[in-house]
Amino acid sequence: MFSKCVLVSTKALFRHSLRPYTKFGILKFTDLFLTQNLLRGVISQGKINNSRELHNNKVCLGPVQTILKKGTEERDTLELGNGELFPTILLQDSSETKQTLTIPAGASQEFYNLYIEIINKTQPTTPLHEFPKHGRLNNLIYHIKTREDALLLPKAVSQWRKKLLPSTPITTRFIIKKCCEVNAEDVVFHMLTDRTKYALLPNREGFRWIMLAFANKIVDPSSEKKISLDKQEILDYLYKTFGLMAYYDVSQYDAHLYAILISASLKLDSKKGWERVDVTASEFLENLDKMDNEALELHPISPDEEEELKRRNDKFSEYSVESRISRLVSCIDMVDILDKWYTESKQDTAKAENFRILKESWKNEIKKLKIEEGSLL
Repeated sequence: MFSKCVLVSTKALFRHSLRPYTKFGILKFTDLFLTQNLLRGVISQGKINNSRELHNNKVCLGPVQTILKKGTEERDTLELGNGELFPTILLQDSSETKQTLTIPAGASQEFYNLYIEIINKTQPTTPLHEFPKHGRLNNLIYHIKTREDALLLPKAVSQWRKKLLPSTPITTRFIIKKCCEVNAEDVVFHMLTDRTKYALLPNREGFRWIMLAFANKIVDPSSEKKISLDKQEILDYLYKTFGLMAYYDVSQYDAHLYAILISASLKLDSKKGWERVDVTASEFLENLDKMDNEALELHPISPDEEEELKRRNDKFSEYSVESRISRLVSCIDMVDILDKWYTESKQDTAKAENFRILKESWKNEIKKLKIEEGSLL
């Protein structure tokens, strides 16, 4: 059989098949028929005993090379740069998206090494077996030490999300806590505005951290050097953060959160600030029956997440008795100011009386908590 004795160079056939003006795409049928007759003649003359010797001596290549010699000039001038001929796009994308180790100014070396690992292992063309370990993102977040580190985080979280790798409430807790520690609460705020892209899972305590971080820049005089925005803009961010809670179906009925809003607005000490105080205080009184003094929200966590917190030496200190007392003290300070303002400036005795009642209620609550704390010691 012809198929048993003819060995055609794969490379030669492939290159010839790329000739744009060849009628049949590969060797013409007439040329193949001629090759068949030539090879039969060689074998019939006894020069080749078997097909193995035919392959070893490469006798069959002679006729094929003779046939292909006609198109040598055309083949040599073939433009191999045609994008339709070679699927080089994926290879180019893979090489172009590989990150280099040029550390941005202000970023820490340890964080950046972990960041590059996650970025390179979550590329669109990364195969499943090369995905990063599931704990890598938490490890990256834990190593945030500067604001510049936090600025790199959104890209890593976004690519992690695209690969459908796990992200838990504990991951979101780490992100919020670390960003607030390094003066990057605006970074996590912008991440929270895009729920689909980053898939964060914040609870009320997470929102409280962000709101306190914004409010402290207005209330605390020592934070002046850290402020890159106008205080009015920071107050806008504070109220927007409060508004985002509804976007994540997190309860806003928390007296301490309203105290944060009102205290920051009072500190602004402007006409617009006092207008916000009035609107916020009125809303607070309207929703008072829906609030509780403790205002706690603790989502159940899995054993793995609890173990993760232990490894990071992280505790839910925000749910401690001491923390609850501190919040109630802040609320009492707020109602003292509102009582005086509504009595003297607004001439609204009804609201002033409501705030005085709240003050006494919270003082009694503090006494109960102190008794509870003493019994636990």
